[in-house]
Amino acid sequence: MIELMKRFHKNQKGFTLVELMVVVVIIGILVAIAIPIFNTVTDRANQRAVEANLRTLEGSIMQYLASGNAAPANAAAWETALTGDFIIWPVGPAGVFPYQVIGDGTTASPFRAQATGTPADSWWPADANQSLPITWP
Repeated sequence: MIELMKRFHKNQKGFTLVELMVVVVIIGILVAIAIPIFNTVTDRANQRAVEANLRTLEGSIMQYLASGNAAPANAAAWETALTGDFIIWPVGPAGVFPYQVIGDGTTASPFRAQATGTPADSWWPADANQSLPITWP
């Protein structure tokens, strides 16, 4: 039995403190690189989601009007008029309030989709109300 204990004690294998510290430093460097890249990719995904939702809404507005329907009286009525036959009303990413339809249908002020966001978000423009095309920060 003592012989067996000596054999196990001799053959102990493991990592030294230096090896573990090297691994921790490498992981730290990888995390320091990955977090800013992740934030940039997330911001771009949010921007593209808003643009896609605005394009979809504007397409449904055109389809609604081309079907011979009369324009709703106010911006709030557009969501009710479009939802169902023309669109499932989109929900924006975090920081974007519900989309709305603006304009009065004239040449000077055509019907357009608009998103209102939180300027405090790093990816949203300083002006809270945005229609296409959007100039991103």
